[in-house]
Amino acid sequence: MSYLDSPRIHFSGYFQSDVSTINNNVCYYDSDAFKEEYQQFGDGGWNPQGTAIFRFVSCSVTGASLNGKPITSSAQDPIIGLAMENADQRAPGKMADLDPQQQMVSQIWAMQVRLTNDVERALFIGDMQPVGFMNLWQRQQQGVRSDQLLAANFQSILENVQWNGQIQSPVLEAMRQATQNGLLSIEFNLFGYGRDPSIPRYTQGHIVGTIGPYHEREPKHFTLGRQMTAQLDPNPNVYPMVPSGGIYSFQCKNHPERNTLTADFGNALPIVDASGAFVDMGPLTLGVLKTPAHAPISGNLDQDEVIVLGQVAYDPPQQNAAAGTDPSPWYRQTAAIQDFDYSAVPGAATALKSCPLVLLAPSGDVFQVLVQESIDGLYVRSDEHVLRLNAGQQLPVSFYASRYGLPLSAQVDVELLPNGATLMGGGQPLPPSPPNNKPVLPPKISVPADAVQYPASFHTNDSGYGKAVIGAIPAGPGNPRGYIDGQLYGIGYQLQQQPQGYVSNYWNFVSVLAFDRVPMPDHPTWYDDIRPIFVQYGNLYPIMSKHVVDLGDYDSVVRHLDILKLAFRLPLSDPNHMPVTRDLSDDKRAIILKWLDQTDAQGKPLKGSPPLKAAAPAAPKEVDADAVAVTLDALQVAGKTAVVMQRQAQRKAAPSQD
Repeated sequence: MSYLDSPRIHFSGYFQSDVSTINNNVCYYDSDAFKEEYQQFGDGGWNPQGTAIFRFVSCSVTGASLNGKPITSSAQDPIIGLAMENADQRAPGKMADLDPQQQMVSQIWAMQVRLTNDVERALFIGDMQPVGFMNLWQRQQQGVRSDQLLAANFQSILENVQWNGQIQSPVLEAMRQATQNGLLSIEFNLFGYGRDPSIPRYTQGHIVGTIGPYHEREPKHFTLGRQMTAQLDPNPNVYPMVPSGGIYSFQCKNHPERNTLTADFGNALPIVDASGAFVDMGPLTLGVLKTPAHAPISGNLDQDEVIVLGQVAYDPPQQNAAAGTDPSPWYRQTAAIQDFDYSAVPGAATALKSCPLVLLAPSGDVFQVLVQESIDGLYVRSDEHVLRLNAGQQLPVSFYASRYGLPLSAQVDVELLPNGATLMGGGQPLPPSPPNNKPVLPPKISVPADAVQYPASFHTNDSGYGKAVIGAIPAGPGNPRGYIDGQLYGIGYQLQQQPQGYVSNYWNFVSVLAFDRVPMPDHPTWYDDIRPIFVQYGNLYPIMSKHVVDLGDYDSVVRHLDILKLAFRLPLSDPNHMPVTRDLSDDKRAIILKWLDQTDAQGKPLKGSPPLKAAAPAAPKEVDADAVAVTLDALQVAGKTAVVMQRQAQRKAAPSQD
């Protein structure tokens, strides 16, 4: 079971993502070339003082579904109107990119989710398993340049769920009974994010989401269901952010036991502006073909080729209506999840077993195909898609193969292959400046190719499930990027035998950050081992140095030894983990902890002596020769918009990269 099952609850409101933007340009990691002005608005992006905090703001339960019936008022169930909040007895969750050269899988860490009312602090409370977003696309069609036009969704599980109190809610009780082992499924969509410090919604955007039951042995970060895969517009000015049909990929789940198909349009329908108002696409119809399709559908479909399941209930604003500030009532109450009851639709139940779903735009006697289900209903996806690997570390990645939403009953081979182009890479080159008077160029990613190892293929079992172990070699990648630790790798995957013309989700790949191997010194000192790490972190995350501890100053660090010892020992899953960016290797962490614990005769960590001659700046072994500097305004610098624009510029210059 998942959030697409019943019972489920829907919530909406706002989110805050107070990300720091300085570290979004990889070239700023060159400490020798770093300037204080990079910590100011403009060069440092639109939020240089960010804390990385991620949290819900003014969120409440706005709808629910029980036994397939919608619930939209507290008169139907008292759960409507209750607050959906985060932790109240510990620090908020954090958002962190994997790396400045891979910002397209930003993860939420250490976030608690709790349902509360005026009496109980938590009717339920759980820890969201860390997850990176998926399905990033240019969803917002209009708006000022201060808006983030891109949108994405997160899907994960809540762990360690505790249930408290009684409110006589049939929905809440049914969900508690339906789920297993202290787990819940959660999915939410983010859009309409504000990047302008002069507006009230600075660092905030809209959120609509859903929570439902979860059963073990199912995917945690996507739903084993019917996968609708949008083809992307190949125009290099918009690729890979715009779907050809105007509507993005989405997932559905068939419930044959109650003749209902549930579709999630929450991140699929384009919006006009930051309010979340839907673009008027005209009538939209979800249907299923009467016969199987073994290739991409081109052109229009005649009415006699399709079984119509129903019309999408989205509610774009009326023509000439005043601009709103919030998503539509239907969007808030349902998170754009719709049940299609096909119990009275002749032939639907049979067709759904072996024929693809299609999202259609009716036009007279024909239908235009906007999105179609994966060819032959075949689909494979990894559950984990973001990995941090220390030198010599190995991690298993789970894969699920399915056909028309059901686990593949026959064993199949899944092929793994390098996919570095999708990682984006790049960065904004810095011009020559003192003291080195040399330009700072972005490093090349994915080299050396053999530093991360994985099988060329693996078998699934007779339930469509398989694992692949991805590992970093013991020696590490060898510091190929010079001024920044580790190296990035992308690993694509596909069914070894898949139909010709198969359309994959662009974001279906595994992003890997493999850290460098750093030997442990017998007696680490401030000047030789610690200061280079701390100075870089202080440069890129100045909120810490300006308000807590000056990480570039030995005496300031010594005054805060106790808090640093605590913070550096906290696990990644703790909201107070240091560094908040979660980009410190185990090797470097061990060196820091050893230095904090090893003291001299005065009881202070070893300071050592400053070098007589400054070491030559670490330079990448290979630079990204395709990196392109693009013209950005202050609200585009150092963020995902900049990365996308750079990638588009690269693709126009060398379209064969993808």
